[in-house]
Amino acid sequence: MRRVLLVGLLAASGCEGIIGEATGGGGDSETGPAPDLTCTPADYLGIRLEAIVEAYATQVHPTVVGAERGCIACHASSSSRMFIVTEDGTETFHRLRAANWFKDQPGSFVSRLTNPDVRTRMPQGLPAWSKAQIEAVARVSCMIEGLEQSGGLAADEQFPPELLSAWDGGANGDYDNTFINYLQLKSKVSAVFNDDWRRPAALPDGGAGAMEDRFDKNIGLFGGVNFRSNFVEARASTPEFLLGLDQLAPDVCGRAASAKTGPFQGIDVVAPIIDVPAETTTTFEAETVNIGNRANVGSASTNPAGFFCYTNCDLTADFDALAPGDYRVTVRAKADNDDGGNGPKIDVRLGAVQASMPLTFTDQSQYVEQSVVIRITAAGRQPVTVSYINDYNNPVPAGGDRNVYLDRFTITGPLGQGTGTTRTTAAKTAIDTLFQRMLFRPATAAEQGTTYTLLRDLAVLGGTQTEAWSGVCEALLRHPDFLFTVPPSSASVTGAARERLIAVGLSQHVLGRPPTSAELNVLSTQGYPAFVDAALASPDFEKYYFTRVQLRIESQGTPESDEPARLWTHVVVNRLPFARILDADFTVDGNGAKQTRPTEHGKTGVLTMKGYVGSKPGLPHYNYPARVLSGFMGTVFEVPPEVFDQRGTATATSTVDPTSICYSCHQLLTPLAHQRLKWADDGSYRTMDEQGQAIDDSDRSLVATYPYKGNGIEAFSTKAVKKEAFVRRMIAMQFRLLMGRELRYRDDERDLYRQLWDVATTSQGDLKAVLRHVALSPTFTRGAP
Repeated sequence: MRRVLLVGLLAASGCEGIIGEATGGGGDSETGPAPDLTCTPADYLGIRLEAIVEAYATQVHPTVVGAERGCIACHASSSSRMFIVTEDGTETFHRLRAANWFKDQPGSFVSRLTNPDVRTRMPQGLPAWSKAQIEAVARVSCMIEGLEQSGGLAADEQFPPELLSAWDGGANGDYDNTFINYLQLKSKVSAVFNDDWRRPAALPDGGAGAMEDRFDKNIGLFGGVNFRSNFVEARASTPEFLLGLDQLAPDVCGRAASAKTGPFQGIDVVAPIIDVPAETTTTFEAETVNIGNRANVGSASTNPAGFFCYTNCDLTADFDALAPGDYRVTVRAKADNDDGGNGPKIDVRLGAVQASMPLTFTDQSQYVEQSVVIRITAAGRQPVTVSYINDYNNPVPAGGDRNVYLDRFTITGPLGQGTGTTRTTAAKTAIDTLFQRMLFRPATAAEQGTTYTLLRDLAVLGGTQTEAWSGVCEALLRHPDFLFTVPPSSASVTGAARERLIAVGLSQHVLGRPPTSAELNVLSTQGYPAFVDAALASPDFEKYYFTRVQLRIESQGTPESDEPARLWTHVVVNRLPFARILDADFTVDGNGAKQTRPTEHGKTGVLTMKGYVGSKPGLPHYNYPARVLSGFMGTVFEVPPEVFDQRGTATATSTVDPTSICYSCHQLLTPLAHQRLKWADDGSYRTMDEQGQAIDDSDRSLVATYPYKGNGIEAFSTKAVKKEAFVRRMIAMQFRLLMGRELRYRDDERDLYRQLWDVATTSQGDLKAVLRHVALSPTFTRGAP
């Protein structure tokens, strides 16, 4: 059958967003005679898609990207347009086809090129296309109609052909990891410390009240959701999160270290950590030390060596103590006058510790040695001071002048047998145990060394040794390997150690907690694929997945608002086709059991549940269709400032006027809003409106190109589940669960998207199979085999 392609019925907005009214006709004063737009689809029955792509790429695309009359100026990849033109003809063809631009309908490529109104005709602000150039577009459009009449799959229901070619844009260098979320942190603390962080509430009088959940009390700091006071989850680390850690870390670490529970189980936190070195002796000659007060060197006849102190004096030197402990200080001196047995007294001080009693020297004939033992509590450099303290001078009787000769002093210690490196080694072994229990990996030799230095410094600076161990725990709780879902150290280790850290990340992503020892045993004995299967089969998968869907559908945490999340989770856990999320004719009760629904729901899945409809107003607000289309079809709606100016006067009918600035969005929004009319904003079903008139919930043929035509939400849902956009959206949501970001399906991850598409197809829509494939992919394992 021959016919003429419908043209000139839809004006298009140009680069400036100007909308004009189409007046019909197909000619153009700038290009001469009207193009021949007749089409006989039967001429192209049996044509191959590759031939059509070739025709577009050679006959149309050069004009599309050309400088003189091209579209790329307005529709380049850097623009915010819903339709994007690239330099690649094959890719642009498939995008045009998927967007229905080759359809014989208002808004088509041909109608935009032939609009007689120069204000709205494409390309805006450039010369109109020639007769031959427009006929080339019409010819490609007719070829596509012949292909689809031959039984070819609709463009928007197949994998995008433009994504079959290899990505040539280079690798993406973004850091690919996510910060731990509130639930993951809460579960990790519970698993590692066996602590739910419930403590007695502090009362105004200083007493202790009833037990309170400190996690819930600080949920705002951690960016969590409890569906009572907090409903929006933080999507990245924040300064507030770190403030929350400042409260959490000292509390849980201090309790665990004191009680020897959690990561400290079996660790002796009071055992000495600093080794005692072997005894050494250091000698300080009087001639080489600092002298305080007055002193003079005696004559060679009376004092061949040392200092003669004829008044009180101090001899001071710096001593490097190798370790805390007992040190013996020996002073060699001679009395100048014993004053009847009451000879010169020498006070000894090491660091801040003074000897309990001074040394008294009475021998005037020779140098003698006397010793005192002093205990110090800190290693390191500290002063040692030897002081003459009881100078006396009484000229009557003669010889009443008391003085002293000081030769040298020595320090020996620490006294006793040294411990070698046994204490340091034991402390480093305990540190390694903490690493394995808190970070799920051994500490490197360098980490053992730096962490031991931290432990020793904390012990020396004050407080108890238990508090020092608690400080080490606090540092590990703030370690990136604790705070990121996939421990960043996975990038610097290999083999089994790396596989273990990847498994930790997987467990936190799909179970919301670290793996148990039994699960890690599956990893070590059966391998990573078996570990993935065990995680997806865990009851905790259902629990955590449910919380993710609650956030996705913006539940309020009530049984009614949780109904969509229950159905969605039931579909995934029981490996039903994910189309059931939108077209199920059943619901799931609070016990997880499948239940029938009233017949008015039909095959509408979550879309007519009160918990979904209730928070999304319909006409005249269009919130419901916008949320459905963005949430399940990935449609992006942009509202430029000029649209706000028209909202006050716009009607449902005016929004679908092809000449309206609203049309690009409302060609989908308005028909879907009408299909929901039998469902009130509170989610109840009605067949009559407020005026007692029967409600027409069809799409009312408002938009010729509307892809979900029919009566009610069931017409939308049963058609939407066949669309590539819906399949992609479901796949991307599973990808986001594991990767914490969107799938780059058009760019460097197009091959992965094709793999996941094939998995979804062959498994009949099993999203667990999709999750498994992502978990085993090099994208998630960061290239690990």
